[in-house]
Amino acid sequence: MAGLRQDQIALYTKDMYKAEREGREQIPTVYDKIFKIVSGVKGPGDKNTQILGAGALVRHTVEGQDVNFKTPIQGWEYLVKYHTYSDGIALTKEAVEDTVKLGNLLKDLANTWGISVRVEKESMAARVFNEGGTLSGDWVFNGTHTNNTDSSGDLMYDSAPQFNLSNNTRATKNGGTYYTSIAGLTLTPAHFETVYNLHTTTNNRDERDRVVSNPADTILVEPGSNFFLAERIVDTGRGLPFSDLNDKNPYYKMLKPLAWDYLDDSAFYIGKAQSPAWQFHQRQKPEIRMFRDEKNLGYKASINLRQGILLKDFRIWSRGGGSSDA
Repeated sequence: MAGLRQDQIALYTKDMYKAEREGREQIPTVYDKIFKIVSGVKGPGDKNTQILGAGALVRHTVEGQDVNFKTPIQGWEYLVKYHTYSDGIALTKEAVEDTVKLGNLLKDLANTWGISVRVEKESMAARVFNEGGTLSGDWVFNGTHTNNTDSSGDLMYDSAPQFNLSNNTRATKNGGTYYTSIAGLTLTPAHFETVYNLHTTTNNRDERDRVVSNPADTILVEPGSNFFLAERIVDTGRGLPFSDLNDKNPYYKMLKPLAWDYLDDSAFYIGKAQSPAWQFHQRQKPEIRMFRDEKNLGYKASINLRQGILLKDFRIWSRGGGSSDA
């Protein structure tokens, strides 16, 4: 093998794409079950501005009463940055020429890249939960990108941690105060109910503090004992919640239990899966390249992708337990 022709390089690259996809699909992912996946986005990032509207409707008390016209009010700004991930490998001229089955080597390489792609997607999405209670925030929340600075830095759009405690409340545009996390809780039927009520009956308010529905359909936990307990709480027709085996379980089928290997905060989360307000942006799908390095006559292969997370509502997920600094 004196050297690879361009058509051979193109063929190897095509095979690597297939192998990368197979590696990526070996094990089902969870990030796409939690976040709404958005593809086809462009640019270095994106910015959305919330419009609160003109306010509540006014009941007319007399005939012919004039309509009260008001200017719409701007709400929060939501920013997302598209992060680039990459990896590459260099093959010497001699290694390529002396490798009997170069195609198999490249396929194996691409397969491991596929696994790495899956890991990075899962890890990035899980940071929102694992670092959501960090008082100083985390880079995954920072949407700063070209010509757009995120004024909230490493925190949520309202400059509070995603999972904040009752002694560190966040404020809506109307001035109401809220929290999304309760420290010191382990997963029990009583604590499940406490967090569920926080989510659905305390945080069911909009930015004007008007009552709106804040539904939940999922309880998210680490694999192992918490997952088995979550299944027993929400998937047992009778017994467990209040310990009498003959009692009807009021939580039966209320939520779907979901385990995620990438959680590491010993907490349980109650929320709405795939909400449009929590988006995982796939700015660029994995791109694989292979080319010859004319300086040393070797070959290089690389992979790169771009992705980011856009969060537009702190109410979507609530937490029980976990780190308590926020």
